[in-house]
Amino acid sequence: MIINKYSKNVLISTLPGFLAILLSFFSIPIFLQNLGLDKYGNYLILHIILSITLVTNFNLGKIASIRMQKVSKDEKEKIIYTTLILSFVSSLFVTIIFFGVVSYIKTIFNFDFFIDIKYLYFSIFLSNIYITLENLSKANKFFLLSGISNLIFYSLSISAPSFVFFFEIKYFNNPINLFIISFYLKLTGVFLLLIFLIYKKLIITKISKIIIDDFKNIVKWQTLSSIYNQIFKFIDKYIIKIILGSASLTIYSIPQQIAEKLSIISEGIISVLLPKIASKKNSTNRNFIFSSNLYVFFYSIGFFIIIFASIFDDMIIWWLEIGTGNQIIFLFKIFIITSYYECMTYIISTYYDTRFQSKKNTQIDTLVLLIFLVGLIVAIKYNNLNYFAFTLLFKSLLLFCLKINYIKKDIINLKTFLLQNFIFLITFLSAILELYYFYILTCFLFLIIMIFTVPYRLLKKEFLK
Repeated sequence: MIINKYSKNVLISTLPGFLAILLSFFSIPIFLQNLGLDKYGNYLILHIILSITLVTNFNLGKIASIRMQKVSKDEKEKIIYTTLILSFVSSLFVTIIFFGVVSYIKTIFNFDFFIDIKYLYFSIFLSNIYITLENLSKANKFFLLSGISNLIFYSLSISAPSFVFFFEIKYFNNPINLFIISFYLKLTGVFLLLIFLIYKKLIITKISKIIIDDFKNIVKWQTLSSIYNQIFKFIDKYIIKIILGSASLTIYSIPQQIAEKLSIISEGIISVLLPKIASKKNSTNRNFIFSSNLYVFFYSIGFFIIIFASIFDDMIIWWLEIGTGNQIIFLFKIFIITSYYECMTYIISTYYDTRFQSKKNTQIDTLVLLIFLVGLIVAIKYNNLNYFAFTLLFKSLLLFCLKINYIKKDIINLKTFLLQNFIFLITFLSAILELYYFYILTCFLFLIIMIFTVPYRLLKKEFLK
């Protein structure tokens, strides 16, 4: 059997992500050996701060990429121009606001960490522009280009600076100075996308009234949803940095950073899924495409996690070669299952957006946010990293269940899918608790059910010729 064009595009979109994993594999031990836990924690927090651009880009590129699948070629080019202009203006405004806020904080609290961070301000401006450019490139099906730029902008900008330590340049022992390398790599990623769009003559200097109307109707809901995602993904790190310090943040972030690499697969699927499903007018076709993509992620990644769950301990000890005890190992097990369900929820949320149901996404996120904040309060009370991790796990499972429930009619073979998820969770839990005989039993049961219930025809039609 030969994979079709859709599968090739998914592979192209995910390939740079696998290269990013390889980079992390080498760079994290180098950072730890040369910077130590505290300085590496400060370096990470600079990149974590940039995550606010997931909110402040206002999802302009994502909204535009959905609309572009439903309009003529000329209108697409108008949408690109209009979106870029609005993105530039909003990015400049956001950067100025951020500068003002940080300046005020420095005046009031006298934080040494915020001295001489001009490259952070520039990076915030670039990050807002980049997110828009990347979505516009994916909307035009430039998946290879998007993947390469993503590798440069995110993975290389975080990991590549580690290799300067081979040259023993003392200037870069300071995390803020090290971040300068990150900035220039991000600048390269932005110029790569922008120059390519100009080269392809995909920009007409005319304003699109259609996309402006979409922005007016959708931006508020998608931005609010992005704020919630920002809180879900990063507030725990900010709290740990403030309360427990940089060393604890490093111990907490390393296993989370590794586990979140699963998003490489889901984002690769989504980058190709979004323009395809947005272009379909028939609900049956949309359901078919959505279900097949959700299933392929569930089976492929779930199989990998179940098989290797019992040897995660040995893998991490061999890899890091540092005396962190069992803390990183235990946190990794929690984060890998958390990331797994976050990725599936992200696929589901994207399906909501393609149906212009961002409001429903936001309503569900609001409910879960309230429960999530209660969990964080408990974690803060006990100053325990494991409590923070369990709060994230519970949040990811609750979001998954609620969002699945709302679109249950759109998922093919839903009852079987839910049963398999239940057995999967029991299997992984038994591995965490080191109940090896029960793990083997449930693992065998999961694999048997998977073999007999995998929707082969569904997956074959979507991913093979």
